[in-house]
Amino acid sequence: MLSEKEKLEVKGRLWLWESAVSECKSILKLVTRNKMEIDTGRPLQRETVLDEKFQEFAKAQIDYTPGNMKFSHHQEFYALNQKEFPCFTDCTSITRYGHMLVVVLFCQILNKGNFDEGKVAGNTKHFIATHLNQLTGRLFSTKEDKEKFRKLQNQCLKARDQMLGHADGQAFNLEHGEAVSSMKMISSCIDDIDFEYLSDILEDFRLEILMYANEVSA
Repeated sequence: MLSEKEKLEVKGRLWLWESAVSECKSILKLVTRNKMEIDTGRPLQRETVLDEKFQEFAKAQIDYTPGNMKFSHHQEFYALNQKEFPCFTDCTSITRYGHMLVVVLFCQILNKGNFDEGKVAGNTKHFIATHLNQLTGRLFSTKEDKEKFRKLQNQCLKARDQMLGHADGQAFNLEHGEAVSSMKMISSCIDDIDFEYLSDILEDFRLEILMYANEVSA
């Protein structure tokens, strides 16, 4: 049996879980709207028009060499001509950074969090295992569904712990070269995460957390 103080702490932590899920849902909704804008073709058209103007500008410069665009030309042109927002590059960046932020926020449920006595329970391994297992048991009816969610958990934790929240040297595959060095982009860690699946389950997950929080604190 939990004491009244412990019930409040558990409820407080579950509310933080619900808050993180709610934020993830809002961000993924924004990403979806962003994709709809990309699909209109307008962002690419904005970028294409500006690129054509740059080509004309560069050709008009005294030191223009065919097939060789100088960095100084870029500097001069873009100092006078700002890209109209959102262009295609902006939209792809919004999607990428939105997905990275979703992973970090979702991992608030899966990573350690300190307690606030009388208000919020610590997000310990034991707390996570106990209450997340309860939630997934209620949310998913088949073994396959539970395994799919567990795969998502592991992918998000790996991305967050190795590249988003920390910088694990081996995860970046950095190679030193004589003139140029190479390494993985940070965003590569989210390439295999199924954000469409995550988006589909978030609302049911959020509601389940709220119902469960009320039950354990009753």
